[in-house]
Amino acid sequence: MEWYIPITIIPAVGLLILSTSNFLIALNNEITELEKDQKRYETAILRKLKQLKRLSIAIVFQYISVFLFLLAGISNALYMEGEAALFVCMLLAVLCITISIIYLLIFAIKAVTIRQQHLKL
Repeated sequence: MEWYIPITIIPAVGLLILSTSNFLIALNNEITELEKDQKRYETAILRKLKQLKRLSIAIVFQYISVFLFLLAGISNALYMEGEAALFVCMLLAVLCITISIIYLLIFAIKAVTIRQQHLKL
């Protein structure tokens, strides 16, 4: 495999990071607004804090995957004989991004029910 292939995947993961960080900021602002009337929105705040944790875990896995893609590309460019190391780094990076996407899917599914319950208050 060519050394530049893992590097070309990084912009796609960067878009996921950008999207996830926008979700994090928006959710954080939402929680801040709800805390003004904490008694009324206590359960919504607790559920949104769990969502914030899910997003934080997802973005950590995204950062790890970028690091692994970068490591795979650079190590293969410098040491051409490291096909096994390249494969392992790529496999771990794909695994990390898959875990991140699973967390984002869970976030999206639960966000609908949280939003519905929040709006019924």
